[in-house]
Amino acid sequence: MASQNATTPWSTLLFALLGLAWCGWIAFPTATPAPCLTSGCTLFRDVAIAGISLWWIGGGYFFLTALLCLRGKMAAARFLSMLALAIDAVFMLVMFFSAPCFDCLVVAAFIGLIYYSLRGVRDGWFLAENGPSLLLPVWFGLFVGNCILAADEALPRYTIGATTQAEVSVFFSPSCPACRGALLSLGNTAFLYPVAESAADVESIIKLDLFLSQGMPMREAVEHSIDASVAAPAQSFFHSALLTVQLLRNKAVVLRQGFRALPLIQINGMPGFGATSLDNRGARKASQPPGQAQTGPRQANNSLQPPLPQPPPAQANQRDSAPGRSQPGQAANDVSLPDLLRDTDQIGSCRKGEDPAFCGEERRSVGREN
Repeated sequence: MASQNATTPWSTLLFALLGLAWCGWIAFPTATPAPCLTSGCTLFRDVAIAGISLWWIGGGYFFLTALLCLRGKMAAARFLSMLALAIDAVFMLVMFFSAPCFDCLVVAAFIGLIYYSLRGVRDGWFLAENGPSLLLPVWFGLFVGNCILAADEALPRYTIGATTQAEVSVFFSPSCPACRGALLSLGNTAFLYPVAESAADVESIIKLDLFLSQGMPMREAVEHSIDASVAAPAQSFFHSALLTVQLLRNKAVVLRQGFRALPLIQINGMPGFGATSLDNRGARKASQPPGQAQTGPRQANNSLQPPLPQPPPAQANQRDSAPGRSQPGQAANDVSLPDLLRDTDQIGSCRKGEDPAFCGEERRSVGREN
């Protein structure tokens, strides 16, 4: 059978060269690294098969495709593109159940475009598909699903307060007494992620966000936010719909991690000793050596510094040194790890002189009927 459509589709050659350039940009370190918008970039960037990096394998595929196009071997290029699309579908299935990778999705887009541009090629030993193919719809469904997950991860979660740098995250509900205790203890030294359990919670979150943005102290802002006599500012339909989506995303984060109760307090690293982070190349490097003094904003806030061993204080002094009560020579926002753990255990009980509105015996269950 005579060869048909043997001329080189220049779109295929263009996609192959662009894919080759993208893989080379990631495989070789440069002064301007490739963007890493999702956690999957760090997860998959240094993955290798038989000691060969995925980016070298991808670059080899694009290089071979470009070479076949230049030599007019379009049937071989199409067979190679079908094989690459099938392998990429399996890889995207792995991403779907682990973490979406933005860099990998760019490569996947070029693989799909190459396959689509060669859809009409036929030759004596390899015929073009005359009917619908199941491979392309399956690949496209996985590609769209991973794109949605990547967009959800890349979009910032909704936070309130003025904290711009912290190692602690607090997911809370305004109607939860234990959550209010966590806000008083950690609110000025943590990222605050509100979760709404009712319409009243939404109004309280709006008021709390407004009061904190105006510089109101945390205790006073929390008190006013749950006060039904204080009216919440009016919201347009667009802002109300956007806030609803943002609060749902925060709630989904809690549920996806397997937690069903609030507050959810997350700590990154060992307080006072720094953390071990993963950079874009997957190399481990300590953000701060053990024992080194804190610098920058962490030092200014005295946040989460473990205290030096001291003799056990009197019972009265233990109550007075609880988080949220400033001591002589101690910053008002100073929170130590033992204090945090003790306060987590006793956060449902009222301490002497504490407002009963800010303590309780039950944590708020996410999804609980009100």
